Amino acid sequence: MKYRLLKWLACPKCGNEDLTLEVRSASREAIAPGSFSEEEGDWPGIDLEEGIETVVDEGALHCSACAAIYPIREGVPRMNVAERTEELGSPHRWTTFDAGAPEWQENFLDYASPLLPNDFIGQLVLDAGCGYGRHAFFAGRYGAEVVAFDRSSDAIAAAVANTVGLQRVHLVQGDIEHPPFREEMFDLTYCFGVLHHLQDPGEAFRILGRSLRSGGRLSLWVYGPRKGAALHVANALRGLTSGLGPQQLHNLSRVIAGGLRAFSHTPYRMMGALPVAKAVVSRLPVHDHHQWPYDVVVADIYDRLRIPVTKWFPRELLDKMYTDDGYVDVQVSRRVGNNESFRATGVRR
Repeated sequence: MKYRLLKWLACPKCGNEDLTLEVRSASREAIAPGSFSEEEGDWPGIDLEEGIETVVDEGALHCSACAAIYPIREGVPRMNVAERTEELGSPHRWTTFDAGAPEWQENFLDYASPLLPNDFIGQLVLDAGCGYGRHAFFAGRYGAEVVAFDRSSDAIAAAVANTVGLQRVHLVQGDIEHPPFREEMFDLTYCFGVLHHLQDPGEAFRILGRSLRSGGRLSLWVYGPRKGAALHVANALRGLTSGLGPQQLHNLSRVIAGGLRAFSHTPYRMMGALPVAKAVVSRLPVHDHHQWPYDVVVADIYDRLRIPVTKWFPRELLDKMYTDDGYVDVQVSRRVGNNESFRATGVRR
């Protein structure tokens, strides 16, 4: 944990911003030349003369109001509230990605549209439900100060590995419904692929909005309504797999991923560029996942079967959520035709 992270944190139980940092062990990391301005050199933990930043490896955060204690383990504050600590494992603990492969960056910019790389420069960004950290990586590389959090310890472990060396990316284990952050702090909050899994996505939407300063932007990506065979197959699979253990579910996910590779991804790769054939192969299930490595497809299937979808978001609902909550410059756009989903973004008054 970098010392400056403390100025954005708050107790997720009571909202108190007065947290005391207890340091049990710390380490020193080299600062790349030009990473920080002279003014930023006065931030706690940064020594520009020596070219190092001190980070907390093990310790705790103590709330002065409610006496809650949040451990810092492996450099990450663990700030889930007690009643929300249960979780199932995920294969994404071992998910890595090749940041040099163009499809990862294209995917992030697709989710974040209409934002462009220059829009992240100098911004304080909250990545809500960061998963294995691929979005936080690009936001940080574009020049943002990124605070990324996820409820899952497996996701956080992967995100730490995937953002290593990015001096402006911070990881926190925390819950969207009880976020461990001060309100009205961030220039941009984005939440990609999470709200449709929550029991009360409307309340989570309002909570995320409170993280923004006036003029800050909230961006979402969510599932749109499913129809026909895709909906029935997804519901049937979740019903059949609800009682499976983690290893059984992982084995089944590998079988499904192999089937998709053979009968959806490969045909799309081979014929997706042909004018006549494209109209046919574009209807194959989740053909758009052909670009991802096999292990990423397996992990995504595992998570989809493990975590039910609780809400589908039509375009009209997203527009209403933003406008009813007082956002301006609201834009909602359909993202994928075959696997229908929507991007939405708006500016907080």
